Amino acid sequence: MNMLSLTFGYFFLLFFLLYWLLNPWHRLQNSLLLLVSYAFVSYFSLSSALILLTYSLLIYVLGRFIHTSNKTKTGYTLLTLLTIAFFIAFKYYPASRESLQLALSQANIQLDLPLMDIVVPLGLSFYIFHSVSYIVSIAKKEVQPATGLNVLLYISFFPNIVSGPINRASHFLPQISTTQPRRLPNVQRPLCLLALAIAKLFLCSAWLADRFVTPVFDSPENATSLQLLVAVYAYAWQIYFNFSGYTDLVTALAALLGFSLPVNFNAPYRAQNLQAFWGRWHISLSLFIRDYIYIPLGGNRRGLLRKNLNLLIAMVLSGIWHGTGVTFIIWGALHGAGLVLLSYKNHFFPTHYCGPIRTLLSRLLTFHFICFTWIFFRATDLTTAWMIITSISKLSFSSLLTATETPYLVAFLIFFSMYPQLDSLKIKLGALACRIPWLWFPVPLALFLTVVFFFSPAGLPGFIYANF
Repeated sequence: MNMLSLTFGYFFLLFFLLYWLLNPWHRLQNSLLLLVSYAFVSYFSLSSALILLTYSLLIYVLGRFIHTSNKTKTGYTLLTLLTIAFFIAFKYYPASRESLQLALSQANIQLDLPLMDIVVPLGLSFYIFHSVSYIVSIAKKEVQPATGLNVLLYISFFPNIVSGPINRASHFLPQISTTQPRRLPNVQRPLCLLALAIAKLFLCSAWLADRFVTPVFDSPENATSLQLLVAVYAYAWQIYFNFSGYTDLVTALAALLGFSLPVNFNAPYRAQNLQAFWGRWHISLSLFIRDYIYIPLGGNRRGLLRKNLNLLIAMVLSGIWHGTGVTFIIWGALHGAGLVLLSYKNHFFPTHYCGPIRTLLSRLLTFHFICFTWIFFRATDLTTAWMIITSISKLSFSSLLTATETPYLVAFLIFFSMYPQLDSLKIKLGALACRIPWLWFPVPLALFLTVVFFFSPAGLPGFIYANF
């Protein structure tokens, strides 16, 4: 059930009314939330719900084991083995079975690998992230083991099980276990966030995909160099509007249920370097990689060389998490290499002053490096990615003067240069909208949504990160 469909909207409205009728009884509210969360997952696949339930129960037992036995290292080992087993069994093995079978045949090894006729369980990556946070928080004495119901709800919370952001156990479990009646916040803010999400998804992301990205990336061999360059720029903005739009959507839904989710995006293309970009893009994942991969590897405590090796390993693992193809490994490795180069640059040539011209140039350099890595992220295979890069490298200045796509290229560059001002304007307009009296609030909201839907392409926009 697409969260942007009318069907989901009707069900959520009925659930919303029943949920708040049960407000004096928080356990009943949590039970209803848990039931709806599993119904949401089961709607896509009953097997996904069963895998989620099995995994969650194992995590609950593991949390109790670590708490009662104080065997932290054993608990971490079991958590690592469980995480790897689920990722391999349900994400990597089904996607790579054919290539593994072919490799075995070429090596004259007669072995028929079993066929697992199952799609990747819905929300697998995010609920594994949540479980890691829960187990580590128990081991560090940041939280006490939760009840079985609360663990199941924490891992399966339906607004963000598919799209994130990643909830830390220390932040989210207290919101679940509170005995105080939940309060519905100022409704204008989540509704404004909901309207912004609809604009990002239905208008911005969908229009960019239909107009520039999908036609070109589906058959890049038929596109000109300039069309490919424009498509790369468009994809950079499409994936931002799509992912941040879904984050805004689930944050608004969670707020309407009385829950607070962590901030996951903060104008990432305003970043002046790659480190700043990862402090603004998918922030909950960036912090997860820092706290649960980079720091346990040693962080920056063992010298510059080891620090940069840890950075590279962390980003390669991030690429592997995103997908099974070699293109995702390259994507992660490129970001890791970029962070390593930036680390050495800051160590030997620290920047003491950054004026407006230098700021713009730094943003341009960072943005184009990110766009370059997006090619590997979006391309279907390494051959296609290399073909796109080769074709773009052949772009000549003379072709820019006559090509029909040149105005689009100029428009993207102008939009990029104005992005900081547009982001600041969005924040100011959002704050202004939240101050509109409730009696008049539906009027500008309805006008805004009418304009968005009028110019939006037909159909429901998909969620890019649902594939990861």
